[in-house]
Amino acid sequence: MRVQPIPVSPWQANCYLVFTDEDASECLVVDPGVMGADPVRAALTRLDATPVALLATHGHFDHIGDAHLLAAEHGIPLYLAAADQHLVTRPGDGLGPQGAALMRQLTGTDVAPGIDDVRDYDGAVELAGFRVEPFAAPGHTEGSTLLTVSDGDATVTFTGDVLFAGTIGRTDLPGGSMSAMRESLRRIAQLFPADRALLPGHGEPTTLAAELATNPFLQPESL
Repeated sequence: MRVQPIPVSPWQANCYLVFTDEDASECLVVDPGVMGADPVRAALTRLDATPVALLATHGHFDHIGDAHLLAAEHGIPLYLAAADQHLVTRPGDGLGPQGAALMRQLTGTDVAPGIDDVRDYDGAVELAGFRVEPFAAPGHTEGSTLLTVSDGDATVTFTGDVLFAGTIGRTDLPGGSMSAMRESLRRIAQLFPADRALLPGHGEPTTLAAELATNPFLQPESL
């Protein structure tokens, strides 16, 4: 498996291109956030690759803001949990009381273009030679989803804004809940193998073992 991170948006969100191997011509695009279309296009051209699907860990603008452009250009679906799908066209609704004003400042409008093919996560799916397994993990947003991607030889989990190296995502935005986040973290700690590689929505990669050892939000007293 080859994973190409691409930082996008003013919030430096991690977008990822995921290939089965060095010679793969097809890939998955994880979290194509705002201002991500151009660097994703450049990477696809450089790597001579074609995306077969867009996968979103959640619906915030910094993670799906350019999904409509890539979906239209390549005729591919966006996978996004149903609970966050309203944020595709109303991104400001996920950003708090000033969300609409912030969107107008950034883009000139508070309404985003729709996407023809938006699919809910409904169990594991086979895409581009990968098995993609969604794991519902509300807390940052209602539709936050961990995505475990495996090619048979290697497995990684994209954690979005649920779990970062050393910390967790915000729970104070619309759809967020600290109690839901604790339950999601408890399930992650119990159900995922300790050696699992974690690729977060912001910041550096980590492993579950490292987070269990050092992340204050994954300590028994916090869960």
